[in-house]
Amino acid sequence: MPDTTAGKSLRSARDLIEKAIREMADKAVLSKPGTDRGVVGKIALRHILKMIDVVIAALEAPPESDSIVVYGILAEECEPVLGLPSSDVFGALVELCGEPHGAIIRPELPRAKRSVIETIRREIVAVTVEYRARPGGTGVRIIEMLYGADRRKVRRKRIKQEIDWGDIPEEVRARIIRDGDEGVTLSLPLGSA
Repeated sequence: MPDTTAGKSLRSARDLIEKAIREMADKAVLSKPGTDRGVVGKIALRHILKMIDVVIAALEAPPESDSIVVYGILAEECEPVLGLPSSDVFGALVELCGEPHGAIIRPELPRAKRSVIETIRREIVAVTVEYRARPGGTGVRIIEMLYGADRRKVRRKRIKQEIDWGDIPEEVRARIIRDGDEGVTLSLPLGSA
């Protein structure tokens, strides 16, 4: 559970409900007059407990990584350029950029098709992701894709988005803070898969 006020409050509420359920069982509520209310109360508390567990699990889940977001944007942008479904392109980008099969980034992702990987290698010249921000402020993510099988007629596609400071990858934030850089550019390694 993350160490946040919401997380602590939920954990505390969950513990109180669990204690109430144990006390109800310990006091043999079911054998006393008016047990219908006791049974309904116990069932209601168990359902509330399950709902709190779902919320706690959502809070404990890691946030969607910036890599997933970038791969998703690129897959959508590549669909009309490459004439391939974005879902196939997404899987190929994940493999080409060195994310191991079954990694936390997308455990249910099937292996990419060789033909899609080869098309990306042939058509995409380079991909960069630039982050511009000041510590704690809103920043900008600029994804730039250079593409074209005929390397003499390379085309460029730029996608510019506002991004919150907390959504910028941790290592980029660290460089911005440590080095005082307001802009950090990363190249996607569309290497071997």
